Amino acid sequence: MSIILKHVVRNIREKKFRTLILLLSIFLSTAVLFAGLSLNSVINETYSKMLQGVYGNTNIVLKKNGETPFYAPSDIMLDSVSIGQRIDQLYMNGKWKSADKDVRVSLCGMNVEQAKDAELVSPLRQLDGYGSDETMIMISQKTASDYGLNLGDAIEIEHSLGNETFTIGAISETNGIFYSETGQILLVTSLDELNRIYGMDKAVNQTLVQVPKDELDKAINTLADQNVHFTVQQTNAADTLVRDEETFQITMMLAIIIIVLISAYVISTLSKLILAERMPVIGTFRSIGFSKRMMNRVILLEFFVYGLLGSTLGVVFAYIILPYTASIFNEYKEYDVKLVTDLPLSQLTIAYLFGLLFPVGINFLRIHKANSTPLKDLILNTQHVSQQHSRITTLIGISFLGAAFILYYLNNTDHLLMAIFSVLCLFISIVLLTPRMLNGLSNLFHLFVKQTRSGNLILSTKNIANNKIVSNNSSMIIVVLLLLLMVGMVSSGIDQFLTNSFKKDFDVTVRGSEGGELEPDLIENVKSMEEVSRTYYDHVSLAEYQVNGNSETFSVHGVDDISEFDTFYSGITLLGDAETKMKEVRNGIIIDEYQLDKYDLKIGETILLQPLDDNFQPLADGFIEVVISGAMESSAFSQNRNTVLIHQEYFAQHFDGFFNQLSVKIKDEDKAEDVKEAIADQFMDTPITVMTFDEMIASQKATIDTLINGIKVIIAMGLVVGLLGISNNLLVSFSQRKKQYAVLYSVCMSRMQIIRMLFWEMFITFIAVVMISLLGGLALNKLMTKLLYAIGLRIEYQFTFELYGILCAFVFILLILSTIPVARQVFKLNMMKELRYE
Repeated sequence: MSIILKHVVRNIREKKFRTLILLLSIFLSTAVLFAGLSLNSVINETYSKMLQGVYGNTNIVLKKNGETPFYAPSDIMLDSVSIGQRIDQLYMNGKWKSADKDVRVSLCGMNVEQAKDAELVSPLRQLDGYGSDETMIMISQKTASDYGLNLGDAIEIEHSLGNETFTIGAISETNGIFYSETGQILLVTSLDELNRIYGMDKAVNQTLVQVPKDELDKAINTLADQNVHFTVQQTNAADTLVRDEETFQITMMLAIIIIVLISAYVISTLSKLILAERMPVIGTFRSIGFSKRMMNRVILLEFFVYGLLGSTLGVVFAYIILPYTASIFNEYKEYDVKLVTDLPLSQLTIAYLFGLLFPVGINFLRIHKANSTPLKDLILNTQHVSQQHSRITTLIGISFLGAAFILYYLNNTDHLLMAIFSVLCLFISIVLLTPRMLNGLSNLFHLFVKQTRSGNLILSTKNIANNKIVSNNSSMIIVVLLLLLMVGMVSSGIDQFLTNSFKKDFDVTVRGSEGGELEPDLIENVKSMEEVSRTYYDHVSLAEYQVNGNSETFSVHGVDDISEFDTFYSGITLLGDAETKMKEVRNGIIIDEYQLDKYDLKIGETILLQPLDDNFQPLADGFIEVVISGAMESSAFSQNRNTVLIHQEYFAQHFDGFFNQLSVKIKDEDKAEDVKEAIADQFMDTPITVMTFDEMIASQKATIDTLINGIKVIIAMGLVVGLLGISNNLLVSFSQRKKQYAVLYSVCMSRMQIIRMLFWEMFITFIAVVMISLLGGLALNKLMTKLLYAIGLRIEYQFTFELYGILCAFVFILLILSTIPVARQVFKLNMMKELRYE
């Protein structure tokens, strides 16, 4: 066994450059797999910890229902449950002017000592007398750092009842309740001080309690029964962070697939060369008594060692950079939210085993096939660069190409797996058909150049045909080029949608911070503002629709006046007599034409909708029947095209308007920020979120751009692997063609003519790659529609010749850089030595 291991180690050390490429391919695929599988769980754990941290170690939150949120602590009945801790809180909103900039402020009154025990605050330093002086407040370390504040500084807070001056008496770590500092700063004071400002006596508007974990569900039910005028919730359900988790996971999966495919192709290409070199060695071992089974184990062991080294380095590297990678996608890092990066053992095990067996799995059948060669052929084997075309391979390639388009046309409901397999079949067909297409293009080029006097040009066109090195390099370049083209088209389509297609139907939007209805007085006051030209109060909720095993989550809009809605939102276009038909049916709905085609629905058909709450859970009422009254085109309103319009009266009976919003149009678009600030100032004591249209678009675009940039980085890493693989192939090609160069030199071709031949081969290869990539890009442009629709990006995009030209220029530079080292080797080649062995 030691002899076999020494042989394997010697083989690995013998070709250092090739070993580096193999290890790098396995390293990247393992690292990307581990990071891709772990990122979503790391981010989810971080957000969950942040949400729970706002409530410390308490696990139940109580708030009063109704118009008046204030109540006395004695109004809550807690006698029937086992209470560990209780924290009564009182909140007030205001603003603080810092360096001529208005800063939103939330004042929280509570017992600080109780808050310490509940892990709501963690003071780092404080002034003497803090706790006895009611005018002293506690701020977070982040707030102190951001605004240059320190102990003893005075800040004046403006609120709806007047102004108050406070002294900073303590600075806490930025955790616990200070995790809620998103878009505002939090100041912690005493209950008595905040009651004094309000002019009330012992009033609170939120209570946190801690009960034993094993009694949590029972305690929530008991408290809800005994306190019917209060909302009783588990703390981790009281707040939600809505993130597009599905799109994130799909993007990570696409990134994994891309890098694994590139790495697999590089490993497969290099393994052909490794096996070609090992054939005489295999023959020698078998001639001294090694069985075929034993030789299979020896060669597989070599690839297993590659996997062992590459996967170990990959998981170690991925675990080291995981916190830095996750921080890129951490939307709350500016608020000092620390990442939870506990070692995810399941993801690590999957990634490590994958990397370990990756090279073995790719080459298992090839090794068995190579070892089945008769012993005489093994011993007398010589290396050839000529590639024998198999009709079976060509037929398989054509079959995969046909399968790609068959899956596309069969995928009427935009199923994700079918869309992925369709694109995957296209890439496989391109790889399988590239040698045949190169051969055909070589013959075509030869027809054009055979009348020229340039012998090296004529010879170059012949050399391209049936050349497995050129075929491998071309396939690798085409695959990477198409992947970059795919990402570029998606990025361009999203940018075009957000910039041009997505209609700016409002300038400012106002939403309740805790969901639900906005106060009528607030709506009327916003309408009466001088800068406001028009408003529309939109009732919005969610519903799920299931048909034939497929499901879709719809954004349901309750509409009072369909004409007013249609006039206000230019991003929606009603088709035909949809408006008239909807008015005739009490439970009628208008749905996007895309959804009608997708699920083969008809006007007048009755379907079932399941209303959902803000946590995407079904409401207790169950499914409701609605009638499709008409169709609309809403791509400029929402890229998902999942909008449904329904009568407001029917909406109020069956849906909870958790996502209601007041859309505001202003007379001067340049003053959107001023109107936003004016609304926030006027209703600072009301729990609302005010956002401009530009802020909303910038947030969406930033998230998507981050994901796309991540994929670009991953493809770039794959491109590096591909570049190294191409360079290795060319160097191997040089070593295999040295005798050919020597013979050409001996028949009166100068070294310069041989080098010209190499560059002509490079140029003809480039032309072939450009032509094949163009055909592949046009096919990809067609098939990608289903893939994008499947992940919710129902946008218009197109094949961009500008991007294609840039990528082709990059390929041209890549080929030149790869050819220059080979040309230098030709200059140094000892022709007589090579001829002596001929």
